[in-house]
Amino acid sequence: MNQNTQLTDDTIDLRELFFALIAQWKLIVFCTIFTLICASIYLKTAEKTYAVDAKIQIIDNKQNGLAGLNSQLASLGSLAGVNIGGLGGQQSIQAEIEILQSRSILAKTIQDLNLDIQIQPDQGFAQKLLSADQFHTNYLTDQVQVRNHKTEFSIRQFDIPKKYLDQDLLLSFHEKNFSLTSEKTGLEVYKGSLNQKANSTSLSSAWKISISSQHPLEGQYIVQKQSTLAAVKAILLSLKVAELTKQTGIITINYDGADKAHIIKVLNHILEIYQKQNLATKSAEKEKTLAFLNQQLPQLKQELTEAEQKFNTFRETHGTIDIQQEAGLYLKQSVELETQKIQLEQKQAQLAAQYTAQHPMMQEINTQIAVFNKKINELNSALKKLPNTQSQYLQYYRDVQVQTQLYTNLLGTYQSLSLAKAGETGNTRVLDYPVEPTKPIKPRKLIVLILSIFVGGFIGVLIALVRNMLQTGVRHRDEIEQAVGINTYIELPKAKHKTAPELHALKTFIPTLRFKLQQKQHNVALITSVTPNQNQGVIAQHLALYLSQAGQKVLVIDSDLYRGELDQLFKSTSKVGLAEYLRGQANLDQIIVNTTYPNLSLIGRGQSNDEASISSHQSIFAQLMQQISNQYDYILISSAPVLATSDSLNLAQFTGFNLCLVQYGQTQLKDIELAKSYFVNAGLEIDGLILDQIPSYQINQYQYQTSK
Repeated sequence: MNQNTQLTDDTIDLRELFFALIAQWKLIVFCTIFTLICASIYLKTAEKTYAVDAKIQIIDNKQNGLAGLNSQLASLGSLAGVNIGGLGGQQSIQAEIEILQSRSILAKTIQDLNLDIQIQPDQGFAQKLLSADQFHTNYLTDQVQVRNHKTEFSIRQFDIPKKYLDQDLLLSFHEKNFSLTSEKTGLEVYKGSLNQKANSTSLSSAWKISISSQHPLEGQYIVQKQSTLAAVKAILLSLKVAELTKQTGIITINYDGADKAHIIKVLNHILEIYQKQNLATKSAEKEKTLAFLNQQLPQLKQELTEAEQKFNTFRETHGTIDIQQEAGLYLKQSVELETQKIQLEQKQAQLAAQYTAQHPMMQEINTQIAVFNKKINELNSALKKLPNTQSQYLQYYRDVQVQTQLYTNLLGTYQSLSLAKAGETGNTRVLDYPVEPTKPIKPRKLIVLILSIFVGGFIGVLIALVRNMLQTGVRHRDEIEQAVGINTYIELPKAKHKTAPELHALKTFIPTLRFKLQQKQHNVALITSVTPNQNQGVIAQHLALYLSQAGQKVLVIDSDLYRGELDQLFKSTSKVGLAEYLRGQANLDQIIVNTTYPNLSLIGRGQSNDEASISSHQSIFAQLMQQISNQYDYILISSAPVLATSDSLNLAQFTGFNLCLVQYGQTQLKDIELAKSYFVNAGLEIDGLILDQIPSYQINQYQYQTSK
């Protein structure tokens, strides 16, 4: 049973929460419309951002200048653990990406196109919102052209002191003169004239500014001269470089900005500088190799000549020597080992300019040279065992063969490098150059508008939920009756206006009110509330109206001397009321006013002051009740809230039925208990409650529960 009850309560709570949100649909719609307006303003003021892209292919054609010395070195690759023909290996794609984003590339681009000069019109938010996009800048190698409406001028030189770099300066034009004011200090720092390379008027000679225009100028602009580091960072925010996909060797470059022509120009310039630097690097490598060969060739030539002279001299002295087959084999192996050793030493000399002795490549080559030295020493020992004449002959012959082969290979390499240098093309190729974009990448209008609708709706729902959570007061009649034991006789929906037809629900309470008063043989009823800012005046008006419609004589008294509003509700023009009667300033006939409704009279509250109080004039009010109790069939008294003043307790001594108003979601249960305790301590009681301002969806829920 308890589980079913709990499930039912949870279902009702969810339904109540849903209808609570529906009841606040105006708030949700307002928040949605507001965010839509904000989104529209953003789309109006935000700059359109376009993007261009390019693709670069990295070609793996990098070979070392000494790679072609001898094909025999290829067999040593497995021993050395490296590719002797191209010890540099394939150039890393990531390295090329870093080069494209390096300061050496970007700083050159900034310098060539004057990208470190940033300028924009000095406009407020309203001006940006109303004005069209008519401000344009054109960055050229020798100037920055600015066009705004009918104004055109060019910044040809803008060199300023270092302390003003990366600071906003206000550029103000007045006819043929201009001035610069520091936004940070508000001080004027420079004055100059158009179409002149004006000298600085300040103490510093670092100001070199030249601005030209064919017409006098007016207006103000915000200009900033960026440092190289700041300008590079600004470009990097818009520049994206990445490999297209892994192992493709293709790099994509994306650059975005507000000006289509400008971003194409900047990206093309970056590509141009990158290709030039790449080609220069390749040429520099061949220059170093050629310089190395220029040093080696004369030395090898001299060594070859000396070896030939020694060999010829030996032959002239001893004649031709018959070489045994074993000695011939030793000679062949010795020539090969000496040749390969010398080539490795040359390779070692070249790599020493790039790597330290601890580098793995250097260590591997050193290891291989040590192996060759060991084998050469072994062969030399074997050659020494031969007869002295044959041994000398083989040594001279070996030297001639080694030097001839090395010199021939180096000379061929030198000629190949010279030819390659003349036709150097670099190892990069631009596949796609940037083209003019057709649509902006942001702001994306449709997405922004859709998100604004969702965000607005979410904010509206959130506020509605918070408002609903803040209404911690009583919500159900059962909750009140179980806690304080007072019956709730009337449940009134929240009305749009105080005279709304929803208050006709009071008519169903009239028979109950009559019955309760007859039981106590009384004709006076009190209508009060627990806390201030309640609706008891309106309810008292309608109860009195419904009673009078039955043909019975009714008097309604407004005893709330501070906030009573029955005079306004009945549109009474009387200047005196209950307050004047209690102070002895008016008699009974003066304060009783006939309303526009038949059988219905009114005693208004009058002009209250600090002395006006029921508790301080209780005896006078008692006399008033004695005089009028027999003149009317029913008397209704609208009183101040129970917790605000003691007037309700004093008035309850003259009444037969006391109705107390509580407001849905606002009046706390503890306040109702406190009000009841006041009445009980005074020997009185609250006979019934009116639950007011119930949302319409909650009234429907009550009706649903009642029908079940």
